[in-house]
Amino acid sequence: MGASNQDIEDLNFIITEGVRLNKLFKLDPELYKSDFDNDMDCMFSSLEPPQYIGKIEYTSIQFNFSSAAQRVLKNIAKRQHGFIEGITVHELEIEIRNSIYIHLSNSGNFDSPGCMKILSRAQKRAKKSRTQITYFFPFNAIGLSPEKEINIGNLKIIHKDSIYAKVKEDDHYRFFLKSNEDSFNCLLHIPIPESSSKLSKHRAENVANFIYGVIRVFTTSYHYKADQIILLNHPFHKDTTHYIANSNDEYWIEGSYSFNEDLKEFWDLFEEDLKSDIGTVISKLANHAISINGKECLADRLIDAFYWFGEAARDNNENAQIIKLVTAMERLVTLSDKDITNNFCNRIACTIAAYHGDLDRWKSDLSKIYDLRSNLVHGSRNLYKSYDLPLDFNPFQLAYRAILSTCILFDKVGLELSVKESILKNIYAELIEIGKDDKYKQKKSP
Repeated sequence: MGASNQDIEDLNFIITEGVRLNKLFKLDPELYKSDFDNDMDCMFSSLEPPQYIGKIEYTSIQFNFSSAAQRVLKNIAKRQHGFIEGITVHELEIEIRNSIYIHLSNSGNFDSPGCMKILSRAQKRAKKSRTQITYFFPFNAIGLSPEKEINIGNLKIIHKDSIYAKVKEDDHYRFFLKSNEDSFNCLLHIPIPESSSKLSKHRAENVANFIYGVIRVFTTSYHYKADQIILLNHPFHKDTTHYIANSNDEYWIEGSYSFNEDLKEFWDLFEEDLKSDIGTVISKLANHAISINGKECLADRLIDAFYWFGEAARDNNENAQIIKLVTAMERLVTLSDKDITNNFCNRIACTIAAYHGDLDRWKSDLSKIYDLRSNLVHGSRNLYKSYDLPLDFNPFQLAYRAILSTCILFDKVGLELSVKESILKNIYAELIEIGKDDKYKQKKSP
């Protein structure tokens, strides 16, 4: 890792700004304030000593970053971020600040070697801050027997007792675990490679939501409602709902009760699916999801689609579900095309038809659901005034077929393939040509 000419220029600008601000503050404190775009920039302008240096004696530094200098510092961090994975740009920005403080304390120069030293120290500190953490998210996997584990790549769904026995019983244990012990039976085991604690936790939560989406796709494929499957980082599913109504001074209670399905058979079917070709793809996606590779590839599109499907499954509003389901499918096929609607329908329809046939049916259904989404987001349909869906098919059944079909398609061309316009256009152009074959217009047996 080195310091580019732009890095050297920017670091020298920051130093020049700091010297100028110090002089300006002594001459005119009011004019000094005009160098900040807002109060927050002014509040975080001071260069503070790094917390990790402890009681090591460094010369007290009086140095401030103007708003312009703060923007330049962020640009340096963004460029340097390409040399290190597993941390956020903001965290690297803080390390560069710390490194500048130490460099100034040591009366360092801001020539090429000096700037290289600043950035090298920041990179080393950032790498040192990374750690490997395994997360266990509470997961209500109704019907999964205590002796069974579900392996999805390097991720696992395990019974909670195997981990509870290793956790120290303290106030946190009693408050978080004991108080919710009947709300879930399993834990979703997610190992995150070396990352900063902030990025690690954020990635683990997103991976958990992706896995939730995977499970909801497969429950949909087997026609299980499965609303009782929940992650505890989202609101609990309630079997009963109620409200109180009043008319002419008369009050009454109305409500509903939903019966939970026995999902034992589903977990057996899901486990078998994970041993199949589609299961191999899901395992690849799970392993990719926990990796710290920052480059977007086809796997990321699929992971997003599962994530959005899970978000739709959680939503109680049918119209909001449509917006999320179409977004899930758009992640699979959308490019910066002019004719987005037509291309969306053709690409998804051909993808589904490659494995299910019945091409014209899928085109018709996709046209209806896309128009409905457009009316909800851009057009004439009001979310809060809409009481039912003007669809003659189950949108979840359409979306799950699109996602699983695309899993097979993307796996054939390579899940790690970079998401480039030219590559995607070639994939979809070939798909459209294949879809012209009459055999894909025939309905295939389930």
